[in-house]
Amino acid sequence: MNFKDIVNRSHINLQNCEDELIHIPGSIQPHGFLVSIDVSTFIITVCSENTYKYLGYSYDQLITKPIESIFNSLFINELNNFKSDLSQQGYTFNFSVLDKLLSISLNYSDNNIIIEGEPVDQQFKETNDLYHSSKQLLSYIEDSFSFLELATSVAIAIKNITQYDRVMVYRFDENYNGEVIAESKEQHLETYLGLHYPHTDIPVQARELYVKNHLRIIGDVNYKPVPLYKAANDTKETLDLSTSVLRSVSPIHIQYLNNMGVGATLTISLLHKGKLWGLITCHHYTKKYLSQEIRNTVKLHGHFITSQIDIRMKNEQYEVAQKVNAAVQQLTTKELNFNRKSIKRLFEDKAIIELCNSVGASAFIGDKVYTFGETPNKEEIKRLSFYLSQYNIDGAFNTNALSRSNSDLPIISSVFPGINYHSLNNDTDCIIWYRNHTIKEINWAGDPSKSIEKDKNGLSPRKSFHIFTESVKDSSKPWLQSELSASYNFYVFFQHHLRSIILNEEKENQRKLTEILKEANAELENINWISTHDLQEPLRKIRMMASIIMGDEMKEIPEDVQVKILKMQNSAEKMQTLISDILKYTKTSVSVSNHEMVNLNAIFDEINKELKDKYEEKKVTIKIDTLPQINGISFLIKQLFTNIIYNSLKFKDTNRIPIIQVTSKTEYLDENVALIAGDYYKIQIKDNGIGFDNVYKEKIFKIFSRLNGQNEYAGSGIGLALCKKIMTKHNGIITANGSYGEGAEFNMYFPII
Repeated sequence: MNFKDIVNRSHINLQNCEDELIHIPGSIQPHGFLVSIDVSTFIITVCSENTYKYLGYSYDQLITKPIESIFNSLFINELNNFKSDLSQQGYTFNFSVLDKLLSISLNYSDNNIIIEGEPVDQQFKETNDLYHSSKQLLSYIEDSFSFLELATSVAIAIKNITQYDRVMVYRFDENYNGEVIAESKEQHLETYLGLHYPHTDIPVQARELYVKNHLRIIGDVNYKPVPLYKAANDTKETLDLSTSVLRSVSPIHIQYLNNMGVGATLTISLLHKGKLWGLITCHHYTKKYLSQEIRNTVKLHGHFITSQIDIRMKNEQYEVAQKVNAAVQQLTTKELNFNRKSIKRLFEDKAIIELCNSVGASAFIGDKVYTFGETPNKEEIKRLSFYLSQYNIDGAFNTNALSRSNSDLPIISSVFPGINYHSLNNDTDCIIWYRNHTIKEINWAGDPSKSIEKDKNGLSPRKSFHIFTESVKDSSKPWLQSELSASYNFYVFFQHHLRSIILNEEKENQRKLTEILKEANAELENINWISTHDLQEPLRKIRMMASIIMGDEMKEIPEDVQVKILKMQNSAEKMQTLISDILKYTKTSVSVSNHEMVNLNAIFDEINKELKDKYEEKKVTIKIDTLPQINGISFLIKQLFTNIIYNSLKFKDTNRIPIIQVTSKTEYLDENVALIAGDYYKIQIKDNGIGFDNVYKEKIFKIFSRLNGQNEYAGSGIGLALCKKIMTKHNGIITANGSYGEGAEFNMYFPII
């Protein structure tokens, strides 16, 4: 049978290293062996080249053979136990082969079970040392308060367990740049504590593998990879070693470790909420291998750190939360009046900036700016408020680096890169807290801009790890969640308080307007009394004198004087009619009569009797349906319909017999048409008179509005305005539709009570 290795020989360099398929190298580290079997048949499909050293069988003797032919029933039982739950990450047990005790690791990959074995080495002389080191985990809770203290304790413990030269706890930022936050090392080594490493040191695919495989060991950085083999006729091209213990390492990473002078490494993943939060990284400067028991103990320490991330961070923020919440309470429990002066009082209290540990705060309300502490000037605050109202759609925004969000505000962002903004839901009205920039010095382990170096051999990982200090000036201290929560709580209080101020101001404005209206109405009543009463007497005398002159003495007066006297008398009569109509209009406004059920049939009977002579004179035909009873004021309802009938009589068409129709039906009106949505009685009065252009259907209801000349048709122009006022008093509406030369219709809607 022919065999073929599955080594990945893709050409990888530093320009395409992020595309390197590091999970399928096709080779392993030499301090153990690998056998892969089909999960359903238990047939061996892949073997490492070095199996003879550990199992006494060469790879060509093993491939295509059942696993039962190599291992006994005890081993097969362990395989079946693992197969019963393939979701578990890793399964380990000890097993002797050729009188050698091996640590066996089982992992699932696609449809394969990967079997890896390593010799068992005892690192501790006393068997209970591992027990004591694990027990020590419980003491960490009592001995450390902050997360950094805890991380340092874990680093010291892992160094004691593993005896690595250096142990570091490494935390990632949002861009996966790493920072060493804790360290335990041999005294002669320089410290890496506080150093930062650029995200390029650990590419994306490597970070993904750290999430899948929580422990990674390289026993000898200068190892020679052992290739994996398969049958030549096997269609499987690769084997996914993501969860493998012995997976071979990227040549670029090996070169990186050589540049650091490292001989062996151990890495434990620190996961938080399913994401890679950081690493525990152990360095040794010679070869170093660990037993499975020690690895499990170290992994336990890593799990302990991740379980404490939320707890310790909350502890660290607890004191901050207490202080900022006390500041919020100090402001929200003040005795404040509902006026603008109360806003000024709030912005005179230092608690306004203490509530989120800012250096200044501002509120932009209408055209007024309120400030406390260090803030931009008023024009800059207005400009920033306008920008944030356009930029932000959620009503809240915070950043510790404003220049990264907007480059058009250099003056503001250079001094106040920290912004905590809340919109007050009215255009640009808002409240903003500010923070000054923090000149932050970051110590990198080498220049991050030179993570790739070029020499005579081409591109390689950086060789220099000397401290490189970078000053960052475009950012402030980040806003803590407790600070953001406190500012939000104050914002909610402030928004309610502001609404109360506005409501109180509206009430005061309404009160002042009511006083003004009372004064205006009193003046109008005086004017109305003069115009409708005091003018009546002189008009009466004018008409009386004109009548006397036009009597017996008429023959002795010249004809042209007679014409002038007639005009004077007609004018006096028109003026008296106008005054009478004004009295009716005013009476509608001040009427306080109680509503009652009004029979419209009886109303129209009265109107028809009063207008009987007019009907006969103008030969009018009037048709009236059976009409309902409505809730209203009887004399006003009669005035309403009388005015509309008079209107039809006045504007009759001389070329045809006048016909007036009065009909009734029920209609539903929604809130877009009527003041109150509901069912209404629709009373329609329709005529076949001269009509009007429908563009004037709104104008005709305005007081003193006329569509025809005074000489053409007599009247004061008040009649239809009076009708509209009567309908308003009855919580109804009146509409008109006209067609020039064809007639007009008036629709009156009375609510059904």
